[in-house]
Amino acid sequence: MSISPEEARIVAHVCGDGWLTFFLERNSLQIVNGRRYRRDRIRYQIGYCNTENILLEQFRNDVNYVFGIKPMKVRCEIRFKSKRVFERIRALGGGNTRGWFVGKDIKLSKKAIKIEWLKAFFDDEATVDIKTRRIRIKSMNGKGLIQVKSLLRDIGIKSVTTGPNSDKSYYLTIARVEVLKFRKFIGFYHPQKIQKLCIIN
Repeated sequence: MSISPEEARIVAHVCGDGWLTFFLERNSLQIVNGRRYRRDRIRYQIGYCNTENILLEQFRNDVNYVFGIKPMKVRCEIRFKSKRVFERIRALGGGNTRGWFVGKDIKLSKKAIKIEWLKAFFDDEATVDIKTRRIRIKSMNGKGLIQVKSLLRDIGIKSVTTGPNSDKSYYLTIARVEVLKFRKFIGFYHPQKIQKLCIIN
């Protein structure tokens, strides 16, 4: 099944600052053929949280474009319920802090799709350090970062993964020369990170 740039961003955001969860909703109202009745059922929720409104709106628009769903926005969160979307995102690699991964369909996708996944993931997870001229991601998911490193290599960008650290976290680091390649071939949507990236030379 092909992946659009919008869907790649959705999955990357769920891997970054998003979540997949399910819960039992008791006495849930359902209407079938005009008949109303209640029963317990499992509900599947997808969510994304960010303080940058541009990224929230992008996520909401992408979900609407790809899945035809208009998610609810509550302060700095976007949330919606759909078992179909939940299962699709999970198959593409969406998961919890230690459980997310880069799905096979994304690994085998065109370069443009990989770039959109990386851009969205780095929008959420990366820190741009002007002083040291590097980009760094800290994560509790070492295996996931190794897969991100592989995606970057597909774009022609070298990075280094280190860890585990004392807090069992891992780092992915892009150094100065490779940062310039990152700026040229990937970049950010996050306004503040764009500004910092432009300062590095």
